[in-house]
Amino acid sequence: HYSPTNPVLAIIIILALFALKTLSVFFYSDILFTTTGLMFPLPVALFVNLLGAFVMTSEGYLMGSKLGSDLIENVAAKYPKMQPLLHLQDSKPFLFAFLLRMMKVINFDIGSMYMGASKMRFVPYSAASVLGMLPEVILYAVVGDGISRLQAGSIIGAGVIYAGITVAAFLILQYLVKNSESTPQ
Repeated sequence: HYSPTNPVLAIIIILALFALKTLSVFFYSDILFTTTGLMFPLPVALFVNLLGAFVMTSEGYLMGSKLGSDLIENVAAKYPKMQPLLHLQDSKPFLFAFLLRMMKVINFDIGSMYMGASKMRFVPYSAASVLGMLPEVILYAVVGDGISRLQAGSIIGAGVIYAGITVAAFLILQYLVKNSESTPQ
């Protein structure tokens, strides 16, 4: 009820909220992804969510690039779940960024700052980040759309697909952990 009637203005406001969300670090991005599904038709909501994901990851990356190497050491120590992925950071940065997002081993904003501080190239980083966030972008837009149209089937279907993706990500992470433990350092 509080959103502007002009769709362009509404999109600008939502994107500004995505930018503010990154500054807070603790605000849950999925609330914004769901809100777009409530406010816009599903194709528009998906597009706005992809733009929002790009805004969030870009802003965090830029902040991290200014914070520097102290952040890298602190994040690596605080998030031990990252350890199995770190060997990919230099050899396969796209895969590293994608898996970091997809597996949710670290807060999205902290991950963006980490990758900015580690000087990962921006284009592969942003492409991999948005691609890794795609399941959430789609899920929550569908949930918002389903709520707005009172369609439980679409919400349940999106939840089942998301659960499958989450299980697959967990299995991949377990595989990487197992292989990193058996590989000599």
